[in-house]
Amino acid sequence: LLYSLHVKDKLQQISGLLYAGSAMGAVFSGDLISLFIFWELLAITSVWLIWASRTETATKTGLRYLLIQVLSGVLLLAGAGAHYHQTGSLAFDFIGLNSQASWLIFIALGIKCAFPFLHTWLTDAYPEATPTGTVFFFAFKPNVAVFALARMFPGTEFLVYIGAAMTFFPIFYAVIENDLRKVLAYSLINQLGFMVCGIGIGSALALNGAVAHAFNDVIFKGLLFM
Repeated sequence: LLYSLHVKDKLQQISGLLYAGSAMGAVFSGDLISLFIFWELLAITSVWLIWASRTETATKTGLRYLLIQVLSGVLLLAGAGAHYHQTGSLAFDFIGLNSQASWLIFIALGIKCAFPFLHTWLTDAYPEATPTGTVFFFAFKPNVAVFALARMFPGTEFLVYIGAAMTFFPIFYAVIENDLRKVLAYSLINQLGFMVCGIGIGSALALNGAVAHAFNDVIFKGLLFM
C-alpha cells in the first residue's frame, strides 16, 4: 500500500484492496463454499491489475489469466460438491488425495500454486501487470494456494515430487529470460517448490518451515519486485 500511494489511479487502488481482502477471506474460510467464493473473487479483482496497464497485450493476457483462474474455481466447486456427496462435509480441513473429488480440489489448488504445466498464467501475467499491481499479485495469490495445500493435503507424498520439479525447471527459463519481472516470476515458482516440498513431507517441522518460508518469500521477493 505504501509503495502504491503515489499512483493516481482509483482502478488499481480499489482492485488491490479488494484483492487483498479476498485473500484474507480465503485464508479465514471455514468451509469449501466460502473458500470458493473468495477463490473466484481473487481472480475477478486481480485481473484489473493487469488490465490497468491499458495496453493491447495486457488486455489479451488478462483474458487468458481470467479464463485459467475461473477454471481453477470451477474445479474447486466441482470437487467441493463431490466431496460433500461422498462425506457429507464441506469443512476446509484435511482431505488427502484419495478420491476423484480430492483430485479435483488438488488440481484447482495446483493451478493457483503454479504446479508444472499449470504455471504459465503466472509468468504470463506478472510482467503485464502494473508495477504496483505486480507487488499485490505476488504477495497474496500463490501464498493463499500454499496455505490451502497445507490445510487440505499435508503429508501427501506426491507433493514432494511436484515441489522438487518446481524447484528445478524454472531456473533454466530464468537464465535465458531478459524481462526482469519474468525472471522474478520464474524465481517465485522455484521458491514455491520448496514450500510444496515441505507440505508434502507433512511433519510439524516441515509445515512450519513451509509457512515460515512463505512469509519470508513475501518480504524479500516483494522488495525485489519493487
